[in-house]
Amino acid sequence: MTIRGVLFDKDGTLIDVNGTWVPIYRQMLCEQFSIKPADADVMMAKAGYDPDTDGFHANSVLAAGTTRQLIDCWWPGLDEAGALEKARMIDIDYAPLSKSLLKPLMPLVPLLQELKGMALYVGLATNDSHYSARNHLNHLGVLDLFDEVIAADTVATPKPSGDMIRKFAATVGLKPSEIAMVGDNAHDMEEAHHGGAGLAIAVLTGNAAHNDIAHLADHTLRSIAELPALLRSI
Repeated sequence: MTIRGVLFDKDGTLIDVNGTWVPIYRQMLCEQFSIKPADADVMMAKAGYDPDTDGFHANSVLAAGTTRQLIDCWWPGLDEAGALEKARMIDIDYAPLSKSLLKPLMPLVPLLQELKGMALYVGLATNDSHYSARNHLNHLGVLDLFDEVIAADTVATPKPSGDMIRKFAATVGLKPSEIAMVGDNAHDMEEAHHGGAGLAIAVLTGNAAHNDIAHLADHTLRSIAELPALLRSI
């Protein structure tokens, strides 16, 4: 097997999903609905927030869903124009807050440079919006190290349809079987399988425990720090 490209999930794989998004969504809901933090936590719980861990349940909307799915949960019944306005609000109005709280799981530049030095194409596949994803990567100083940024609003159907694997393959000129998908949720592993990726690699830095995801993966790593060694070994 020859792997020539790596397609990363974002939240929980590159970014600390709980430390970043719990305070962002809590503040946003408090401001948008004029409620107290405890009430915001109740609203977040409807989308997968676990108050016992101050994190998200594996494979929930908050852990793995799209911006539109969050909007439908918190502002049900909006028409298309209303939903687009909420998406704009989340992506643009709360971008400064997102940047102030964004926490990478490890120093990303050395890792990504190492992968590029191995002659690998590097991409991002996220169910976040394209605008938000590029902003996050740019803020972390790694945008230029990605050959492609694929988001829920840049494919016909978001993860786990397989569309992101196929789009990355087409963009960089690879076969899907030459791509390793790396992520922290079951839908990342399903994206790999549905898209025909060569490898599905799980990391345990998100909200999925070993029992939630390892059975869907070809390899399970503690974090992306172990990825270069794994790819060299195969």
